[in-house]
Amino acid sequence: MEQYQQTNYDDELQRTELAQDASQEQQKEQELEIIVEPWKKLIIHELLEYKFEDLAKLVATQSVQQGGTAIPTISWAEGVAFLISPFPDESEVIIEEKLKGIIHYNTVLFALKKNFEAEIFMRGHEIRINLIDVGTNEIFKLLARKLVEHAKLPQAPSSQYSIRGSGAAGLQ
Repeated sequence: MEQYQQTNYDDELQRTELAQDASQEQQKEQELEIIVEPWKKLIIHELLEYKFEDLAKLVATQSVQQGGTAIPTISWAEGVAFLISPFPDESEVIIEEKLKGIIHYNTVLFALKKNFEAEIFMRGHEIRINLIDVGTNEIFKLLARKLVEHAKLPQAPSSQYSIRGSGAAGLQ
């Protein structure tokens, strides 16, 4: 019986300690205010539209010129492939703007590309470019829609690209 009472006492002591810990955690949570503050404005200073094949060639060429050790990547959302060139955060003005909720992009290069494909191959399999679907990000989704509004080049027919094994397209 004594052993049962001791075990019961130990269990009660442990429950009391857990309750105190939980109470302290709750107090800390109440002291810490977490705020999610979305961006208020996105300013693009230059838009450059390409045919998708030309955008892919540009990215591949830049990758080769820079040593070609990493696989180049192009963002994709809502039927638009794009690359963003933001202003560097080294400028005090840019930092102040960001703190006000304003993002500045120096240049956005884009091309209409209706269908998403995870990999694009150029020159057979020599050069690989990854497409990353960033459409879950609300800013990129809105950006893509705005880019479609500004598009002037006709979209190339999808038959121009040949499908390879794992859903990847080939560019010659």
